[in-house]
Amino acid sequence: MSRRTPLKLALVTALVGATVTVPAGPALAADLNDTFDTTAVGATPAGWTAAGGGGTAVVAEVAGTVDRSLRLTDTSGTAGINATRSYGATSATVVAHARLRAAQTTAVVGLHLDSTAGHTVTVALDATGRLYTYNGATRVDLGAYTANRWYDVRIVARPGTATASVWIDGQRRATNLAFRVATPTLASVQVGISTADTGTAWVDDVRTRTEPNPVSWPQIGTVAPRSAAQIGTSPIVIGTETLDRDYTDYQSYKPYLGPLGATSARFQAGWAKTEKVKGSYDWAWLDTIVDDAVSRGVRPWLQTSYGNPLYAGGGGAGLGGQIPSTTEALNAWDAWVSALANRYADRVTEWEIWNEPNLGGVDPVAYADLLIRTATRIRAVQPNAVIWCCALAGVERSYADTVLTRVRDQGKLGLVDGITYHPYNANPDASYEQVRLLRVTADSFATRLRLRQGENGAPSRPDSFGALGDLDWTELSQSKWMLRRTFADLGRGVSTSVFSISDLHYPSKINSKGLLRTGADKKIRYAKPSYYAIQATTALIDSTMTSISGYSVTDDTSNAVSVAAFRKAGTGRQAVALWFGGAKPSESNTRTPVTVTFNAGSFADPVYVDPRTGAVFDIPAANWSVSGTTYTFRSVPLYDSPVLIADRSVVGL
Repeated sequence: MSRRTPLKLALVTALVGATVTVPAGPALAADLNDTFDTTAVGATPAGWTAAGGGGTAVVAEVAGTVDRSLRLTDTSGTAGINATRSYGATSATVVAHARLRAAQTTAVVGLHLDSTAGHTVTVALDATGRLYTYNGATRVDLGAYTANRWYDVRIVARPGTATASVWIDGQRRATNLAFRVATPTLASVQVGISTADTGTAWVDDVRTRTEPNPVSWPQIGTVAPRSAAQIGTSPIVIGTETLDRDYTDYQSYKPYLGPLGATSARFQAGWAKTEKVKGSYDWAWLDTIVDDAVSRGVRPWLQTSYGNPLYAGGGGAGLGGQIPSTTEALNAWDAWVSALANRYADRVTEWEIWNEPNLGGVDPVAYADLLIRTATRIRAVQPNAVIWCCALAGVERSYADTVLTRVRDQGKLGLVDGITYHPYNANPDASYEQVRLLRVTADSFATRLRLRQGENGAPSRPDSFGALGDLDWTELSQSKWMLRRTFADLGRGVSTSVFSISDLHYPSKINSKGLLRTGADKKIRYAKPSYYAIQATTALIDSTMTSISGYSVTDDTSNAVSVAAFRKAGTGRQAVALWFGGAKPSESNTRTPVTVTFNAGSFADPVYVDPRTGAVFDIPAANWSVSGTTYTFRSVPLYDSPVLIADRSVVGL
């Protein structure tokens, strides 16, 4: 929803129509993004300084991988080796990422964020097979590690509060860690092997980003992630598509699945991958995936797709393919669907029939007939199954209308529970008039029919395969896009699927819409910023937070402000997301202070939350007031990514 009603208050008229940057403190340090892939083997990478005298720090190929990394080799038991990269002194929050790997479990290997005072935040591998960090001078154990395995490390260090949080492989392992030394700034990243030990270690994908506090309000913490098992039920789905064609690697990304917090995942069941010999099904690949997902608290949502070229007229085995059409192929399809439903009925309750039939030019009547025969067989096994139809490319209402007309005319409308659609727009906020009209179409058949945004995402780099791939993107603009789509859907009471968990390796090129960055071997390199943004969102908006339709907001900015409002079950306390939704997400994080008024609010202790960074700030008493149910918040920093004004009781820290 978008609300734009200027306030006529004397205190804020000076700000009307103006863009004022919230003071961000000192100039930002340079962001780093070192992959080492273009550095010659045997060379010290540009910008890095090796020291210690106990060995070497040079770029090398890592056995069993397909890219280059910075390798540290310590051959001395009396001198260490380290490599340091400066990004410039900053008092802003530093978000640092690196992949870390050791060849042994018998040497101390440390990754540090440093200041002039020394090691300020540390994540290390010790000489007994344990990961650890520090809370001030106190060591904090982070669990076991194994040799020759990459660990995806994320550190969020906040000089303003002298605290840090640490993630390993997408899971927050420690938070509110006191800095090891007192310092007002951070300036460099270092990796090293300790003086007393010998061994080999690698570091790769070293990235730092500075995030100035958007406001001078006191930061009180960060959003506490919750795993899928902890959340239980969420309206957020994670896309795990294309495993049927081996475009992603489930074994590589599965450790990130539960910690993300989405409680269901969209899988494609892969007829062609399962039946490679007529009448014989090999379920091993799908059994492994379904069982593992369930063990992580993630419920599979299975799509019956695609066709199978094993049969004449069996349909296409991938995106844009035709549906089965011959008698033999349709009979084989029926048998596979029945076998699929019988095998997974105890673990799967949601099903979707085919994918984007309109993209491939499938006749909607023919699709409706396939829908009827497929849903009939699933319900014969599982009468209470939830069955989604259409999986529209875009929001093609006319296609859905023809499909549902055919289904209704055949007396089978009761087979269908809802409609899914895939609204790819460069500006995610531009989709909702079409969605509103699709809702009108669905209601014309049955008001019980639900809508689900079934597949949507943005690339994280240019020249990506698929929708929106011809536009310029970065990991920052991807994060903003994903958040805007997710909050805008949830604010309308529409469950939403984030596409996708991992970058997808299509035959022609990579589709970079994943929350996880992959290497050329499809293995996960690291979690992108969008992963942590969605992780914060799943923690904030679960099934106990219901959307508030028509929430009334007024503001004093000339920018189009999008709104998504939620109410906590039991307490009625609210969380209201606000963002500038008038254009494609930008590469700027400049905020504009805006005064907003909620005419039917419910807040006892309001806080300001940025899901993109996870940061939570107290809103001082001087910046808000209440009269009855009317709440006014002054100088709220808004930009083109969602921020929340939320009651503190609904935000886990």
